[in-house]
Amino acid sequence: SSSSSLLCIDNCLHPKETATGARAVAKALGLDKYLQGDAYEMDLFLEPNSIDVLWCDFGVGSNMADFCSKGGAWSSITPGGFLICHSALTNQGTRDWLEGIREGKSQSMTGIPSDEYVESSLLEPRLYFQNSITILQKWKQGKRGSSFCNAKEEKDGNSH
Repeated sequence: SSSSSLLCIDNCLHPKETATGARAVAKALGLDKYLQGDAYEMDLFLEPNSIDVLWCDFGVGSNMADFCSKGGAWSSITPGGFLICHSALTNQGTRDWLEGIREGKSQSMTGIPSDEYVESSLLEPRLYFQNSITILQKWKQGKRGSSFCNAKEEKDGNSH
């Protein structure tokens, strides 16, 4: 059995953010060893195929393609794993990236090969801001549309 990993990325630039207190809470819980680096220097600690769920809540906006490709975010996600972006529907920069994803634009435009993911977005209509998430599930190249079980089996080296 392999272990799973979750990486959450946030920043402290928003005027009403609550991420600043995360380090103190993590330290009190003995979990501060799991807090790493700066969101914009992630390529310093992301390893290929090392993350099962990457939660992004740091307003990367129009830099999303670079974050996914040059920053190493997409390559760090395991086959069958997820890239989850907060506020991709209401943040204009991130929304532009999302529309490229939905239209199957090239990797140079989105940072992600168009045959390696399926996308779904969820919206909370009663809120005007901070009201959505976009979920991309990673598939092996050319395997888009196969079942999650098959992607998981391939990751673990098992097949039927």
